[in-house]
Amino acid sequence: MKSESKEESKIKEMLSMWRKILKLSRRPDKEEFNLLLKLNIIGFTLVGTIAYIIHIMVTVVLPAIR
Repeated sequence: MKSESKEESKIKEMLSMWRKILKLSRRPDKEEFNLLLKLNIIGFTLVGTIAYIIHIMVTVVLPAIR
């Protein structure tokens, strides 16, 4: 019984935190949105390129060396 009330209090605390975040959040303007979009595209491209290079090294280069 005591653990349920502890879990309930955690859930209520979490809901309260989410409510505070939603109150503080705002919609980005067009310039801010475009900047974030560019940064995300650059990040995804960079991570994808690194992953592709690692994949090529593991599947093509390493078996050729052995």
